[in-house]
Amino acid sequence: MSSSLQTRDTMTGTAAHSPPTTDLATVEVHRAPEESAWNDYLYNRRPDAPLYHRPEWERVYGVYRLPVHRLAAIRDGEIVGILPLVEQRSRIFGQQLTSLPWFDAAGTIADDDQARQALVDAAMELTASRKVSWAHLREENETNLSPHVRTDKVLMRLQLPDDSDTLWSALKASVRNQVRKSEKSGLTVQSGGRELLDDFYRVYSHNMRDLGSPAHSRKLFDAVCENFSDDVRLFVVYGESEPVGGGLTIANGQRLEIPWASSLRKYNRLCVNHGMYWQILSYACDSGFQWFHFGRSTVDSGPWRFKKQWGSEAVPLYWYYLSRDDAVAKAAAEPPQERFGWGTRLWQRLPVPLSRLIGPRFIAKIP
Repeated sequence: MSSSLQTRDTMTGTAAHSPPTTDLATVEVHRAPEESAWNDYLYNRRPDAPLYHRPEWERVYGVYRLPVHRLAAIRDGEIVGILPLVEQRSRIFGQQLTSLPWFDAAGTIADDDQARQALVDAAMELTASRKVSWAHLREENETNLSPHVRTDKVLMRLQLPDDSDTLWSALKASVRNQVRKSEKSGLTVQSGGRELLDDFYRVYSHNMRDLGSPAHSRKLFDAVCENFSDDVRLFVVYGESEPVGGGLTIANGQRLEIPWASSLRKYNRLCVNHGMYWQILSYACDSGFQWFHFGRSTVDSGPWRFKKQWGSEAVPLYWYYLSRDDAVAKAAAEPPQERFGWGTRLWQRLPVPLSRLIGPRFIAKIP
């Protein structure tokens, strides 16, 4: 017997229906379920789930007033899958739902294929009700959610030994020499919490301007630190008179991740990044983390080579694009071309204070 997948908005009480589907007869998808039920599923039934699925991220994205849509697949009154989606609208980058902007992967978590497909169908319905062009699901694993998928980005990750001494012995001599050079240059690294945020942001925003890219708002990092105070740790590299490098790490289960890191170009000769990353990796090993995630890169790029020299492996990422218009999904899945070279050069000429002021208006719209 055939039934219909029902997507119910628990905030408005309205319901939408997909075409009849036999396989999903016992699954409903609810929007904005109670946080208590969502957290019960995360912490008690899926403790391996990434930190990026926690509902606190709504308050982080709220800094930019970006709507967050939490979808929960329900079977027999219990959650069997979840998917968070952030709504972004831009004339340049399109109108889309992304899971999640700025991070490598935070896609579907589901107990089985039925629940996963229900979430995908609900995401498609949401694109129609929100009048956006496509949904962009960033998955860690190949799930065949759509024929339109980007695989040009890889996650660079390093399996960690039990202690930093073992890791040091495993590093190439060239990497150890760069770390020693950093130490001999008189650089020091401090780690801590929110008290280091000013110095981290000073370096981060300056470096983003130099790269020709908009920087996040200081308020966004405040929100990350406030909502994930037990999971966030900052590392800041200091020269004689100023901070010259910084990284924000997030504890994500058995892995430590570094979604944001920067250093000042004028100090490159001092091997700032080598000194900082060694301290972070040492901390990760000695704290019992099993993996360190350097973040995504394009193969053979400069950042990819930097991450690879530490012994990290490249793991494919699968970014799926879904749309009711197949041509739209296909076009969205094409890796972006270097179309904004003039914009990058213009941004690099901005005074740093001005780039900090207007940068968040742009980056809020970039997935």
